[in-house]
Amino acid sequence: MPADRLRQITYSSRAADDVDADAILQVSRHNNALDGITGILVIEGQAITQVLEGPGESVAAAFIRIARDPRHSEVTLLSDREIEERDFGYWSMELADRLRLEPEQRRRLARRLAELPEALRRSFDFGPGSATAGV
Repeated sequence: MPADRLRQITYSSRAADDVDADAILQVSRHNNALDGITGILVIEGQAITQVLEGPGESVAAAFIRIARDPRHSEVTLLSDREIEERDFGYWSMELADRLRLEPEQRRRLARRLAELPEALRRSFDFGPGSATAGV
């Protein structure tokens, strides 16, 4: 993939028992801003689904760091694709706790996910009342 191309990686993982999602989010936002990465982090209990998007090499390096991070287990690559434009370009890293999504967050997330391929949208489907319900 040429260096100037945008890349989007989506993965799922399980968080370790003692992981503080807010602390991870703060570090992620800082690092992602430096690397030009945007995306969304969706959490339901210990289940994590995350979209990383930005410069190809930066996104690949971030995914490798995550896969090696002991706070994550069962890291599974769901999608790795070149994109023309960002789906979450205005979020340095949005945190969406599926159990605490506000109606406006749910609408924004559903709007962004509607553009993704169906198989990828299903990665965010947590059942009735989920961010993707009705998408």
